[in-house]
Amino acid sequence: MGPSGSGKTTLMATISHRTKGNFDGELLLNGRSVSEDVMIKISGFVAQEDISFVQLTVLEQLKFMARLKMDRFTSNQLINDRINYLAAHLGLNKFINSRLCFLSGGERKKVALAVQLINDPPILFCDEITTGLDSYSAAHIVNTLRKVAHSGKIVVCTIHQPASGLFDQFQEVILLTNGRLAYQGSVSLVDKFFEKYGYICPATYNKADFIISVLNSDGVLDRNNVNKMCELSSNVGQMDIRFNSFNKDVQSEYGHHLQAEKLSWIIQVMLLLYMSITCFIRNYKENLLDFGTLIFLGVICAIPYANLQFGTKAVQNWQGFWLCLVINTVFQFCYSAIATHQIKFSVVHREVSNKVYSLSAYYVSEIIILYVWVFVKTVLFCIIVFWIVGVNWVYMQLLIFIIISLASVSYGSLLSACFSSVDEAIVFSTVCEYLALPLSGAYLSFKSLPKVFYSLRYLSLFFLGCETVSTLFWERITSLPCTDVANCLDNGKAVLNKYGFISSNLYFDITILLTFCLLGSIFGYMGVLRRMNKQPAY
Repeated sequence: MGPSGSGKTTLMATISHRTKGNFDGELLLNGRSVSEDVMIKISGFVAQEDISFVQLTVLEQLKFMARLKMDRFTSNQLINDRINYLAAHLGLNKFINSRLCFLSGGERKKVALAVQLINDPPILFCDEITTGLDSYSAAHIVNTLRKVAHSGKIVVCTIHQPASGLFDQFQEVILLTNGRLAYQGSVSLVDKFFEKYGYICPATYNKADFIISVLNSDGVLDRNNVNKMCELSSNVGQMDIRFNSFNKDVQSEYGHHLQAEKLSWIIQVMLLLYMSITCFIRNYKENLLDFGTLIFLGVICAIPYANLQFGTKAVQNWQGFWLCLVINTVFQFCYSAIATHQIKFSVVHREVSNKVYSLSAYYVSEIIILYVWVFVKTVLFCIIVFWIVGVNWVYMQLLIFIIISLASVSYGSLLSACFSSVDEAIVFSTVCEYLALPLSGAYLSFKSLPKVFYSLRYLSLFFLGCETVSTLFWERITSLPCTDVANCLDNGKAVLNKYGFISSNLYFDITILLTFCLLGSIFGYMGVLRRMNKQPAY
């Protein structure tokens, strides 16, 4: 316990091996050094940040986490028995079938606690478990933790300023101030310790509030007394006494937790994919809004070109339509994916760090559902737009737009993976797209560009999209009605030459677009992996 900024969460993250930073000294369990891998396997950590996949129900969340955290050979009956036991003892039955997004703060704390207890770990860390709760909910949570401790487990909590009476529910306490140890010992002896320095808590005063007020005081006398407390509690003699008292007896072994086998990679992918599909379906309002926006902008883009006819005068209209459609597709699908990894990153970062599942399994499941949704949206979008304009389309044109959409989504997903905030990704994307848009073929004559810039057009999704779509459309036009013979585009190849498109590059362009999809996904994974090296949200 200690004031804000005293180092409670940092200390908790360090002794539980949840921090990415390095620390000096030794971390011992039963008198023996304990590695990060072992500590994570034998302990649960209820984080201060209450983050989860909120579209799942409580029961679904518990079953999902049980499959991932418990031994792969655990039967469904044992999983259900464990869930029923936790639901009964933590008071979850009243809202077991409610979605997490509809729960109160206290109810979500209980679910978070149940998730960490699902595999029955011998050590449980709880970071500010009572913060944000009313006094009744806080008391219920603390009483539950006492029962867990009395069952033979170690329960370590950080608390900020507990309500009156809660402080005495704990057996041992560490008091921190400005990253220093002020006291470590029995809760029942705290009063006597502070009395040595002239501090007596009034009978009607909250003991925890009184202690925090002393530790956080700016008075010269109080600062000097707190410094003396820290010097006394941190001397070598006191540390040796505490070390011997905590490590003289060998506690219960935890070997069976180290022998638990995780699910195979493919089963993890299937579980995560099922979870993502469930959340996607239940989040239908947001998805319908996304789809409706795409169709609305497509209709706005298509209406000026409705029922286009063929003729020399209509060449500019047709080419303008394809350009507008490609630009709209690239922008829409890129920006719809630019927040992909920001939305769930916090929970994924924490669970991957805790080795609940592998990052690659999560990433593959997300890419699958993202690409399937893009496929569905693109097909319906193109059919509606083609019908309005009167395009006599072929399946190859539909396939090209699907590939353009996938390449755009891969690009947006890559930006989402590489930047920690959506704002940064949008700024970077805007600059890149302003540079890429002039290379689309509609604004510059490629023949007038230096060879260095001429080659850069293959880095522009706008150019690749326009050249492939234009080639597919105009190659089928063998003749155009011509009124001015001297200045006439009499067939599709003449149109392609006018705009600087090379029809023989069709499959080369498709290959580059597919390469965009592949490299976007690969480098996106590497971007997320790089961000995983930072400290997760605790």
